[in-house]
Amino acid sequence: MVNILIAFYKRYLLKNFYYSFAIQLLIYNLKKNQLLLLFWFILLGIVTENLGVAMGIPFLLLDPEYLNQVNFASCFLLGLAWGVFILSFHIICYLLDAPQFKFLGTLRRPFAQFLLNNSLIPAIVLFFYFYYFFHYQYSYEKYIQNQSQIWIRFLGLITGIIISCNILYIYFIRTNYDIFKRFSFSFTAKNKTKNKITKVNIFKEKTKNNIDIRVDTYLSDRLSWKSVAKNEILNDEEIMVIFDQNHLNGVIIQMLIFGTVLLLGTLRDYPAFQLPAGASLVLLFTIVLMIAGALNYWLRGWAVTISIFLIFLINFFSKEDILSTKYAAYGLNYTGQKAEYSLQRVKELANDSLYKYDYENTLVALENWKKKVTKLNPRKKPKIVFTCVSGGGQRAAMWVMRTLQYADSTLEGRLMYHTMLITGASGGMVGAGYFRELCLRREYFWRNESPEFVNPYDKRYLENIAKDNLNSIVFSLVVNDMFLGTQTFEYAGERYAKDRGLAFEQQFNRNTEGVLDKSLCDYKEPELLSYIPMMILSPTIVNDGRKLFVSPQSVSYMTTPRIDQTRSLNQKTKGIDFLRFFHQQKAGNLRFLTAMRMSATFPYVTPNVKLPSQPEMEIMDAGISDNFGVGDATRFIYTFRKWIQENTSGVVILSIRDSQKDQPMERKLEPSLIQKVFTPVTSFFENLEYLQDITNDNLVEYAKDWFPKEFGIHRIEFQYVPFSKNLKEVLQKQKEWEAEQKTGKATSKKPKIVTIQQASLSWRLTQKEKDSIFRTIYELKNQSSLRQLKRLLMGD
Repeated sequence: MVNILIAFYKRYLLKNFYYSFAIQLLIYNLKKNQLLLLFWFILLGIVTENLGVAMGIPFLLLDPEYLNQVNFASCFLLGLAWGVFILSFHIICYLLDAPQFKFLGTLRRPFAQFLLNNSLIPAIVLFFYFYYFFHYQYSYEKYIQNQSQIWIRFLGLITGIIISCNILYIYFIRTNYDIFKRFSFSFTAKNKTKNKITKVNIFKEKTKNNIDIRVDTYLSDRLSWKSVAKNEILNDEEIMVIFDQNHLNGVIIQMLIFGTVLLLGTLRDYPAFQLPAGASLVLLFTIVLMIAGALNYWLRGWAVTISIFLIFLINFFSKEDILSTKYAAYGLNYTGQKAEYSLQRVKELANDSLYKYDYENTLVALENWKKKVTKLNPRKKPKIVFTCVSGGGQRAAMWVMRTLQYADSTLEGRLMYHTMLITGASGGMVGAGYFRELCLRREYFWRNESPEFVNPYDKRYLENIAKDNLNSIVFSLVVNDMFLGTQTFEYAGERYAKDRGLAFEQQFNRNTEGVLDKSLCDYKEPELLSYIPMMILSPTIVNDGRKLFVSPQSVSYMTTPRIDQTRSLNQKTKGIDFLRFFHQQKAGNLRFLTAMRMSATFPYVTPNVKLPSQPEMEIMDAGISDNFGVGDATRFIYTFRKWIQENTSGVVILSIRDSQKDQPMERKLEPSLIQKVFTPVTSFFENLEYLQDITNDNLVEYAKDWFPKEFGIHRIEFQYVPFSKNLKEVLQKQKEWEAEQKTGKATSKKPKIVTIQQASLSWRLTQKEKDSIFRTIYELKNQSSLRQLKRLLMGD
């Protein structure tokens, strides 16, 4: 019995399994090529929804979108990218691993044999990918009326993978030599000398140093297991002739892929050439994979050392402005004199005379607001509304747009009439800015200043704000920004480099039908005349943490204490008035789309903007300092509290946020050692919104003491807390259940509102997420907030 077990172990476990080519390749890659395998593990984590869920990264691969549609074409393009990645992985592994398995040199089509045996990890990842692809489509995309569409999408994915793999594979096989083609079965010294080629790898070690790893069996290209014939192995020199020619073809394919990427970069402005974001992500992995493989192949043992040196070298050149990319604010002048950015100048622009001038200028807008609103009910003072919107990418943009449309239409337009100021961050300001522009166009029509009527409540505009913005951004990152693109364009008489910041603006401009393609100063008169509410964007200055207040009106009163207060407190200047600070750099010409982007610099996606000052001022997301805009609103209230008390009957702070304010406490498991190391950092970022909420609550509480007790300060919140059913369904089920209880014939359980996963923090939403945002306005607390708002503004 023991002898049988020993024989089984030696023959099947060792010879047929452990010493099989597939297992030995896997072991070798795990020992030597961990970086190559890392990309597969990252992709596996993404497709199984274990990585990047909060940012919506898995949905880029599970639900690809192309030209605002998820269909055969979008999945086909994603499949093409997957195919390129898979073949690139095999080619790089072949370049690195083949010399260690010399028996390959004796086989027909050695690359084909290598590819089959190197497919273990790709096959596992693709298996899970296909499983989760179907799971996502069937479980979440229930809006698909015909389930055959799911199979059509999958067919597109498979077709793309097969086509791209086959194109590269056929080229590689047709142009590769094997030992039979190369020497025509003759291995004489004459032929070997005649047919030698120069080795591609200039750093290649001598062949005698290559290790010949033991392999007993391999899977042939006819899908049958074969034993390695040891007596057929040639000498090292003959084998290396074959491998070198194969390696040259591998390098050529890599150059072709790079060339294709650069070619796509020249066509980036055409939507038809903008790949789905998931395809661009896989293509990005392919590029990094090829760079890592090339460094390892050409430099061998020096790869790590020289890679570290190159990183430091690139870092040095970037600091010297040789390789650095500057993301500009379109409309500003970068070629002339730079604005002086010093503490002295910051204080000079916050002086008493400028404060008074800006204060009186804003009083004009307040008086015009009063005249407009008083017409609704001349017998009593109106309520003044400050709308504060939260950041949160496209999720926040759509939620703010949905809330403003629904609330303003329900209140017969009174919400926007009563709103004096809009503040906030990131995506929320994008949605609010779009809705405000639609209301302005309607106002122009009513005043006979425009022939076109615009209905800001039209669902078409909500669909516009929800359209994909991510494809163009990620595509531009891959085909342009990574290669220091040299393409330029002209705006307002100035030239700028094309980058992913421009890609975001142009895509958003197309999505919103071009209505926001204006300069900042175009809104100065409408705001002063109170056709629309004022809007103050407040991105954060990276250099010193101050806010940069971007508005068509100068608002120095937002940056410094009131002039009627003592200055002995040695208070820090809280911000910088953009319009006045960059006056000589044509601040009024700033593209409004750029202004919104400056306030919404999503990490690594929409880049930080650098402004023409000395030293250079860098701008990042407004949500860093206040993601909800309440701080800016309360500062405005404090500054104009005297006028507000005399001319209004109360203040309404309307907060539209894309997250739940009071979330239930989560029960956490005992943290691991690594988690404990990063706890001080992660806890800060995880609790940043909670800290801001506490600060904002305190500010609103203080605001009540600025006015008499009878003067009301009201705070109303609309929160995006997704749930599974809309209001009508909940009420109907509730009535049915209550009726069953009365009759004593209850056959169903009490209905519950089941919360579902929140939409991802991204610039792209799936149909499931859009549907969730659309329905959340019917949530009971939001309906209660709407009734409260209606009572305050309409007296009902």
